[in-house]
Formats: sequence, structure tokens, C-alpha cells
Amino acid sequence: MAWITRRIAGSITFVIVSAILGAWAVATGHLTGEPTLSTAWGAGILAFAFLVSLAVTHHMKVKERTRKAWEEWEANARAWQEYWARAYAMQSRRR
Repeated sequence: MAWITRRIAGSITFVIVSAILGAWAVATGHLTGEPTLSTAWGAGILAFAFLVSLAVTHHMKVKERTRKAWEEWEANARAWQEYWARAYAMQSRRR
């Protein structure tokens, strides 16, 4: 996954979380409109949505790094196995 995929996922997460929390705040009477930075509830909702989207994108980035590291480790292990197989074969030919 590239960085653009993480940005899209973060944006979608932000919109969904802020919409759900905004609807809840309007339904319970904490807000009278949409969440904005001019009210404490609106700022709190937007801040929470931002933190959730940040957590989602960070999790995606960590998974990608882990996957890349595992692939590199597997390639390195295969290279060492091939090296030792060739070295052992050469050693047994000398005898």
C-alpha cells in the first residue's frame, strides 16, 4: 500500500467518525448544527475523529513496514541458504 492509500483511508475514517459523533451530539442536544471548531463539543468531536484517523493510518503504516521487513528477511534467509549449499557442495567435491 502506498501513502495515497493511507491518506484516503484516513480521510474516509475522519469523515465517518465525525459524522457519527456529530449526529449523536445533535440527537442528544449537545450541538445544534454540524461539528465546528467554534464550539467545545465540535472541537472535541473533530479532534477525536482526527486521532482515530491517525491511529488507522499509523496501523496501516506499521503493517506495511512489518510486511516489507518480513519479505526482506525471507530473501536474505534464502540467499544464505543458497550460499551455504554451494559452499558445502564445493567442500565435498574437494575431498
